[in-house]
Amino acid sequence: MKAVVLAAGLGKRMKPLTDSKPKALVEFRGKPLLEHVLQSLEKAGIKETVVVVGFGSKMIRKRFGNAFGKMKLSYVKQRVQMGTAHAVLQAKGKVGGKFLVGSTDVIVLPSLWKKLVAKKGFDAVVALREDRHPERYGVALVSGKKLKAIIEKPSKKLESNLVNAGAYLFSQKIFAALEETKVSKRGEFELTDSINALAAKGRAGFVLYRGKCVDIGTVEELRQAENA
Repeated sequence: MKAVVLAAGLGKRMKPLTDSKPKALVEFRGKPLLEHVLQSLEKAGIKETVVVVGFGSKMIRKRFGNAFGKMKLSYVKQRVQMGTAHAVLQAKGKVGGKFLVGSTDVIVLPSLWKKLVAKKGFDAVVALREDRHPERYGVALVSGKKLKAIIEKPSKKLESNLVNAGAYLFSQKIFAALEETKVSKRGEFELTDSINALAAKGRAGFVLYRGKCVDIGTVEELRQAENA
């Protein structure tokens, strides 16, 4: 199975660390964020990963080359940063069958990737985790084994403490959903909107993850993770 890792973001919330290099190369505990993600995927047995690059793409290619351990690496460029749905769409034609998707700012254990791969019967599978403050994230609504919707930073409290952990398994049907996704209020094409479209058809499931998850979006979150 292949994976897609989103590494094209400008990392505006991590300035000044991202003034001269992409967020993927910002170091966490002595290694670039992207290295942590690739290491987890390789340990999970993933044979090939497509890295979606943008700003600083040459720096990323130079740092990682065409392989990471036994895992093959290839690259596609998102020339204009138009959101996560647009970023995943750049991998169309580069992955066949089902594939995993992660991003450089979310580090999880190899066991989660294995758990996602093992989940059958859905075109989209989202990793969910419990959080004391779900309103800060994308809150997940579920029913039985199905994901009903992901509500991004809801304006009112919802009866759920499950949040989007930022790791996914998709079938090829995600690409049609990505292509039909409209621009959000934030002016981006968002992956969660594409997932919600599949969820509305009963085609989205989830796995519950209780392992270690390092979610780094800001300089302060990086400092907190370093000290944890």
